[in-house]
Amino acid sequence: MRRTGSSDSGRSDRDDRGSGRGGAMTGRRKSRYLAGVVNIDPNDIELLSKFTTEHGKILPARFTGASAKQQRQIKRAVRRARTMGLLS
Repeated sequence: MRRTGSSDSGRSDRDDRGSGRGGAMTGRRKSRYLAGVVNIDPNDIELLSKFTTEHGKILPARFTGASAKQQRQIKRAVRRARTMGLLS
């Protein structure tokens, strides 16, 4: 059955609830790992280990707070360190 004469076309009060993602962040975080770092070096294992999991996977930028440019630099450095055998 359809309601007639209503302007909201059957929608309940969904509009009041927000985006549906409880506690969604507003704005961008600064990268806590890259504070003061200008160049990401593939030989800096301490820094690169902050951007990888225990299994060696590279963490996404949404977890680390890195910008897109920083994330590309991290990706390149981690892959080079893996090639050199510094990271597994």
